Amino acid sequence: FSQGMILSEDNEKMSKSRGKVVAPDDLVARYGADTIRAYLMFIGPWELGGPWNSKGIEGVVRFMQDVWSLGTESAAQSADLPDETAVRALRRTVHQTIRDVTADVEAFKFNTVVSKLMALRNTLKTARGSAVMGSPVWNEALDSLLLLLAPIAPHISETLWQRHHP
Repeated sequence: FSQGMILSEDNEKMSKSRGKVVAPDDLVARYGADTIRAYLMFIGPWELGGPWNSKGIEGVVRFMQDVWSLGTESAAQSADLPDETAVRALRRTVHQTIRDVTADVEAFKFNTVVSKLMALRNTLKTARGSAVMGSPVWNEALDSLLLLLAPIAPHISETLWQRHHP
């Protein structure tokens, strides 16, 4: 399977001789390797590649920041029992995400993998602060997010996994 080419911001082939390059070391130093990996996968279909967009990476930066926030918050179980409907809805979303991400990874559709993980992150952000937070279904959802994210962003996933499973 051949990957596509990452183009410069003006949609031309990157070329050192023309000065059309993005220095990966500078980007990794600024954003971290996981963010760069996730952004490269998110740009577009793997086989087509796409143009580099210095502003487009900010969405992936926010995604990684949200994952970090979700993974590092103390999630004490609420005194209230979570609504059974909310529990079922979160569990259903998690299982659909697992199914869809698994299929997309097998099909090399990494851009949609990242998109679906972003959607799961949004679901967790919505559930944050509710009685679901800290419950077994919350922990299952967070663990699933980290496991599904691991091939794309191994460093943050491993660090957060270790925090939850010492």
